Amino acid sequence: MNNIFINEAISSGISNYLLIKNGKDYDKAHIFEVYIIRCLCKIYGDINILNPYRINNENSFKSNLIMYGLNLETMKEFISLMDEYSKWLNSKKEVGKTDITSRIEIILINMIIERNKTIKVTDEEIEFFDKYFDPSNNNFATLHKLITKDVNIVPMYWNRRKVLLNSDIKLKKVRNDLLSSSTYDKYGIDKNELSKMSEEKVKNINNRIIENEKRENKRSSKFIPKNIIITSGNGFVDTIMLLSIMTTEIMIGIMIALYFMRS
Repeated sequence: MNNIFINEAISSGISNYLLIKNGKDYDKAHIFEVYIIRCLCKIYGDINILNPYRINNENSFKSNLIMYGLNLETMKEFISLMDEYSKWLNSKKEVGKTDITSRIEIILINMIIERNKTIKVTDEEIEFFDKYFDPSNNNFATLHKLITKDVNIVPMYWNRRKVLLNSDIKLKKVRNDLLSSSTYDKYGIDKNELSKMSEEKVKNINNRIIENEKRENKRSSKFIPKNIIITSGNGFVDTIMLLSIMTTEIMIGIMIALYFMRS
């Protein structure tokens, strides 16, 4: 190939993809690259993938790959892996199956996840990607059996990550800064309403409750003379009772003294 765009794999993938779109014959030796370009077009749109190739603007192509927030280093890794795949494909040595295909496809899945944060992936798109990342009896499944070391890595990764694409699933943050419901009930506080407040507000409320609980525990554990078992609950009555007990004890003492004096 005379005019290489980015690298041979990307260039071959785009040129053969365009031949297919125009109903022309293409080089089936580059079918994997065609599949990759087809996925890129589904993620980013034909304009952002094909136009940079048409005007030979490599920087535009690379910039478009990170337009939805893909890490710059990941984008560079993708380019590098595509180049590695070309070298593997064109190698004259007996190299056997490769894991490069799986590594490329995992990056593609991460591209989809990043795009979903800006533009939601539709059910139709998920069905499209299923044919590539979790193939069963199509041509892509056959291709993977021929060239990929472990055909299960990508399907497993895709099915785990695909859950994040479902717009009906909302991930709820679990609060671990709340006290028990019984504690809040004691102070007339609705725990459900409290869970809607900011962490800072909850922290302030919790601190006040904890301090109050400490004061109450300290008071309950302190020995208070008024609460001994003979108390009546009335200070005046308790005083009379105490004087009566003392008078009785004095009279008993006098009687004992007189008894010993007579004897």
